Amino acid sequence: MARMDEDLHTTGPAPDAARRTHDRERRQARLVLAGRAESAADLAMLIDALGLAPREDHEPSGRRE
Repeated sequence: MARMDEDLHTTGPAPDAARRTHDRERRQARLVLAGRAESAADLAMLIDALGLAPREDHEPSGRRE
């Protein structure tokens, strides 16, 4: 069975727009968690547990559209 790679779309590589949307949603999720976490340690644990680490985004977090 072929391995599914998150960067691959059924018809080929995922379009850049889809990656940007995915990264934007990940940043929004981190902001929501930051507003609700009881401490920095809780926030770090939640981000790690949910796989929302900024290093996994496709584009630099400082870039705005």
